[in-house]
Amino acid sequence: MPPWSIRARPPKGAVNSDKVLRDPDVLAAFLEDAAHYPGGNADGLIAGTSEADVANLLRGSSPVLCVGAQSSLTGGATPMGDIVLTTSRMNRIVRIDAGSVRVEAGVSLSDLDAALRNAGKYYPPTPTFMGAFVGGTIATNAAGAATFKYGTTRDWVQAITLVLPGGDVLDIERGQVAAHPDGYFEIESGRRTIRVPVPSYRAPKVPKLAAGYYATPGMDLIDLFIGSEGTLGVITEATLRVLPARPSMCLAFVPFAARMSALALVRQLRGLARDTWRSHDPNGVDVSAIEHMDARCIELLREDGVDRQNGVTIPSGTEIALLITLELPPTIGREAAYEQIGSARELAGADGPLRRFCRLLDAAGVLDDVEVAVPGDLARANQLLAMREAVPAGVNQRN
Repeated sequence: MPPWSIRARPPKGAVNSDKVLRDPDVLAAFLEDAAHYPGGNADGLIAGTSEADVANLLRGSSPVLCVGAQSSLTGGATPMGDIVLTTSRMNRIVRIDAGSVRVEAGVSLSDLDAALRNAGKYYPPTPTFMGAFVGGTIATNAAGAATFKYGTTRDWVQAITLVLPGGDVLDIERGQVAAHPDGYFEIESGRRTIRVPVPSYRAPKVPKLAAGYYATPGMDLIDLFIGSEGTLGVITEATLRVLPARPSMCLAFVPFAARMSALALVRQLRGLARDTWRSHDPNGVDVSAIEHMDARCIELLREDGVDRQNGVTIPSGTEIALLITLELPPTIGREAAYEQIGSARELAGADGPLRRFCRLLDAAGVLDDVEVAVPGDLARANQLLAMREAVPAGVNQRN
């Protein structure tokens, strides 16, 4: 076959879920996504368990909306009279290899992270909500705070299995099918050859972009489906690239009385992080994510008592707070982290990334107000992350 062509195959497995559920109590849980867009309604629900289930549904004439965890904040996972296809039962981790993991579309990021943690590996490009499903993150080309270091989901997808609207299945591996010089792909389906044009527009070259179909000359076929929001087919399985070694993570909640001081530290940290990536300095400051909560966010946290619930002290007069993810060498555990923090103001002593980071905070005048979750302290890390998650929840409560 020419390098711009691919052959579809019949779906595997048996049809196990061909009954459309229409119980209003069952449907009620699927009528809105995290955007809480009003007016959601569904003609029915099917919980797919196999390629055959998905193909059987897509061959029908009714509109189908495939959903994962419905964690979208755009309203895109809110049904408007469709039959809803949920991938929640397609939740198997197929295998973990040296540099990749194969999963079904309904595996949640939290379950994926737990499995990879046990194997000492790491999948970095996750959005902020760890309950999201892998299939959904690929369909939306999700990008979280760590996009700064790791890029979007697209950069980590090696292969996908996808059911086309007509019920045929594509197994696409990155690097195997590239667009024809004239800008199209060919899909052989049965006795037909379907020509699929590459979109004619050119997307801006920016680090984080999820709008529209991916389009670039000579593009890989897999990239047409990543970020397509499920409009071109339903992803049932995917192979994701993973890091072979899991870094130690340190999370810091850093309050500032002055917004400009916080932004100055952000610029400094971004520059130092890029220097560390280039030099591979084991003592360098390696920041993978910086998030911020402005003055109104801080007010919401105080009004709702989230700071007290999570044991986080926010000094009076705080205008902005940063939530910084610092990556450390895997050898730095809890004790070594505390030692570096405790010796940050000492002139003598061994160098270290956390020590350098604390010195930067000290120079900015905020070290004494910082709340830190050192490597291995998952309970404290979850408390600091709860501060972030409480902000959109507080906004939704007030709408």
